[in-house]
Amino acid sequence: MTDLTDERCAGINESCPDMPGVYYQSVGSFMRKHTGGKFPLNVSYHLVKFYDGVKNDGLVELDSMKWGEKFILLEPKGRRGISHGDVIDLNRENIKDFDVREFYVSLVSELREKGF
Repeated sequence: MTDLTDERCAGINESCPDMPGVYYQSVGSFMRKHTGGKFPLNVSYHLVKFYDGVKNDGLVELDSMKWGEKFILLEPKGRRGISHGDVIDLNRENIKDFDVREFYVSLVSELREKGF
């Protein structure tokens, strides 16, 4: 897919509705400034900010991250922020006040408690 405009994504969402009996939730974060992420997210941060919204993770703006019954916002405590790459542990970097591995352990534990 090469077209990720709002209109194209809305069309995809309409043609692929959520399935009954499936639990949907999403996770998002945001960078406080472009230096909060490494290349290429430090560059794309400005593009997303210009076209979509002030708060973004270098790839997606905050409102576009929300999907499903529950949305978890990972809010940065420091000046750096948390990039999309940080959430998927792309750079294998330790970030003060955010342990990505512990986050996913906690997320899986919550899902297990729900019976999944």
